[in-house]
This record gives sequence, structure tokens and C-alpha cells, in this order.
Amino acid sequence: MEILNKNGKVIPQLITKGDDKKPWDSAHDYLDDEIKSTGNAEYVEPNLENKIFSAEDPGSFQNKAVSALESFNEDDYLKNWPKPEVQTDRFVWHLNDQFSEFKKANRKLLEKISDPKIKIGHIDTGFQPDHPALPKNLNKEKSKSFIKGEEGKQAIDIASGKSLEQDGHGTATMILLAGNSVKNSDTDNNYEGFVGAAPFAEIISMRISETVALIQTSAFVDALEYAISEGCEVISMSMAGAPSKAWANMVNKAYEAGITIVTAAGNSWFEGPKQALPKRVLYPARWDRVIAATGVACDNLPYVLEARLQKKSEGGETMQGNFGPEDVMTHALAAYTPNVIWATMNDKGKYFRLDGGGTSSATPQVAAAAAIWLTYYRDEINEILKKYPGEKWRKVEMVKNALFNSAERYSYPLYKIYLGRGILKADKALVIPPSGENLTKAKEANVNLWGILDLLGLLLRLKGDNEADDVRSEMFQAEILQQMHSNPNLQKFLDYEETDIWTDADRELMRQELLKSDTVSDKLKEYLRSE
Repeated sequence: MEILNKNGKVIPQLITKGDDKKPWDSAHDYLDDEIKSTGNAEYVEPNLENKIFSAEDPGSFQNKAVSALESFNEDDYLKNWPKPEVQTDRFVWHLNDQFSEFKKANRKLLEKISDPKIKIGHIDTGFQPDHPALPKNLNKEKSKSFIKGEEGKQAIDIASGKSLEQDGHGTATMILLAGNSVKNSDTDNNYEGFVGAAPFAEIISMRISETVALIQTSAFVDALEYAISEGCEVISMSMAGAPSKAWANMVNKAYEAGITIVTAAGNSWFEGPKQALPKRVLYPARWDRVIAATGVACDNLPYVLEARLQKKSEGGETMQGNFGPEDVMTHALAAYTPNVIWATMNDKGKYFRLDGGGTSSATPQVAAAAAIWLTYYRDEINEILKKYPGEKWRKVEMVKNALFNSAERYSYPLYKIYLGRGILKADKALVIPPSGENLTKAKEANVNLWGILDLLGLLLRLKGDNEADDVRSEMFQAEILQQMHSNPNLQKFLDYEETDIWTDADRELMRQELLKSDTVSDKLKEYLRSE
């Protein structure tokens, strides 16, 4: 088991306690050894294979043959969700002026700046090099893999042809973000023109996973650090999962560098075996310093069945977007999904499907809108930042101010619950100029919840007098928060806001579940039994 320091870097010393150790126990053993040998106590955590909740719905591929687009066949859309009405450029309906307004916003940008430039870091599964809609300005030389065993190689995603759910995820989200102009022959005579929301942007691809199923903690950390070093101003990551301290620290570093991070709120299922997965916004999107991308369908109703007064799936597509709790939705923004285009190379040279979904599809749209606004107001933003040396975080807050305050809020009265700040409107955002005044710095990303602190008795027992106790308590907090994502019996605690006080019954439920879990570290169990 590899052990990471607080910055997400693998500690080179070998762990010799045995492979049968639970991951967090290996971390605690390392901490114990360091305290004995050096007297110093510094936070460490295991380099976990973090479960990333899938961006597509396997159920939508069952009981029907799904192929790439050959023509506008209404059956190619997901039946359980509304499909776009017949309109000009229906193939890319989400870009149209009555939806996300990307066509209008890009026209306005080009009127002001003839050769707009910005770097966007795209963190996903990499890209398939032969797709005709790859971004015009994809920087293949700078694009890298951060998967163990592939470090330093180009971010190439090879299609196996075995799984529609997993293959080409990075290609599909990258094309939604900044896809190039395509020919009629690429779309079976359904469309000709740009398919990306910000087609002018330079894209640096960072491959952190072979599929959307698993990534190691260190892969995201290394990719985000690389994006900072390469001067990316926006990050788009259509993935979500449980947090780590290393993730939190790197998100904080990117925020302080003025980088706008947009990540998927996550997906959940209302039928089938995956319905036990969390239905609340996942990490990194749950942190205030990140924009959480939620979903809204083409009828301007949330991408959540309960919000649509539906109780079950009618067509077998059982995936929906995550939302809540209330405090998290203050930094969430909805973009259009599902039934948007989804790039593919799995079907005999066909390049697109019509059933793209999940908050994976929403994420690159929000990131693209951020990139357009930043490019449009680049000179003005730079002048403002000169007045606030060392406060690049203001750049992120200026982006959030423009996107949030231009969002459409009138289509659905309960938008704050399911959508966040509203529905993305890229052109209306350009009406809001940057200002350095009246900006509030977002709360630091961390792995703390008040209820966990209370559970561990930190207020009474660990008062900061002992450095080792402080570090140990941080490690316990991270482990418990990860357990809240993986243990269905503990997911109710994800409904709570960060400052909520847990009842005595809550604390006892958490304690008992942790004690009986086979995956919880022995060190944490020992502490819980001692209370």
C-alpha cells in the first residue's frame, strides 16, 4: 500500500507491515514509525483506488441495441427523459440560443477578440486520437497520462469496443467542451459546424483513469498540479467520488492560483443495484472552491426524477443527477443533459450518439462558459488583479459571480434545491463585467464535518496540546468521510450540512456502523471503543 503525504505525493519508503493491512492502518503504522524515529507527526493517508461513480447508465444499453448515429431516429434518445424538439441545428441543440447560448456567446467573443486564447485543463480518461471532432487546439504534446505505469506518456485512450459505458469517456466530454468543426459526412448528414462549446480554447488533456470507474488519489492530485504549472485557467473534470485531504489541499492550491475548477456533481440511480450509491453532490464538486455541475433537461426541468413528479423509469434509463444538501447548492450551476451528443468510436467508424447524459455532459458546458467569460474580459480582469496583489482567488470569484448571477431561475421554482444557482446562460454572463469589489473568499476545501469532530470528541479530548493527536484526528476524519460515501447505512449523513449538529442517535449509529465494518481501520475502531 502506497502512503501519501498531505500534498498527495507518494512517500518512497517501503511499508513493511504486511499486505494484509487495511489501507488506513498502513497509514497509521507509518505515522507511528515516524513519531518513534523522528518525534515528528505529519498527516499521511493511503493512496486509495477511489470509486468514481460512473458517468453513464448501463441500464440504458440493456434490452436494446444502441449504435452510433446513422440518422435522427427518435429511438436513439433516452426514452425516460425529454428529447429536443425539431429545430435548426438539432444535432447540437444544447448550444442554441434558447438553451445554453454558446453560439451567441462565441459570436460576441469573436467580435471583440479576433484570435481568442485560453488554456483549459481537461481531466478525464484521455482522448482517442482519430476522432474527427477533437478540439482544433488540442495540445497533444502537453497532454499526459497520470495513471500508474503510464506516467509521462501521452493521454491516449484506446477504445476496446467492449463497453459503451466506459470507452471514450474523455473523448466525449472533451468534444462537448471544445470540439472542432465537423463535416456532414461525420454526422451522417445531420449537421455541419462546430460541436464544442468553446472551440477556440487550447485543451490540455490529463488522463487519470482508464475508465470512469476507478482512480487513485494521487492521479487527480498530480494532474491538477500539472494543470497549474501549465497555466490552465479553467479545469473541467466529469468525475466525482469520495474526498481525501490531498485532494482538498490541491483544490486549495488551484483556487489560490486563480483557476476555476468545474467538476461533476455526480450521478445516482433510482432503480437497480446502483440505487444504493450516494444521491448527494460528491467531491471535489462539494467543496465551495469548486463549481458543481448539475443537470437540467431540454424542458428546463431538473435532471432528477423526484423533481419531475416521476416515481420510476419508463424506458429503463435509471440514472439521474445528484443534488444537495442546501449549503452545497450555493456553488452549483446546471447545464443541459441528457440527450445531448456523445462522441464515440465504438461502432464501425460512426462518430456520435444522441443519448449523452449524466452530469458528465453538463460539466464541460459550465467550464466552457467560464472560459468564454474569462477570455472576453481578460484585459479588464488583469487590471483589477493589479489592485489586489497575491489575491488571484478573486479571479475565480469573478467568474462565479458572472455565471451565477446570469443564470436563468424562472423555469423551475425550486431551482435552489435541484439546480443550484440556476441554468447556465453563456451569453447573458457576458453582460456582467468583472469587479474586484464585494467578493468573498470561498471556504477552504477540507475533510471536516462538525458532526465528525463531535463524534471523535475533539472538543473535549483532543485540544491541540498533542501534535500527534491532532494529526491522528485528521486522519480519522478523512477515513470516516470516505466511509460515509461507501457504506449505504451512513449515506444519510451526506444529507447534513457541514455545520449541522448530529443527535446522540446519529453519533451512535455512526459509531456502531464503523465498528462493525470490515473496511474500517483497526486504529479507528480502537479509538471508538475507548470513548
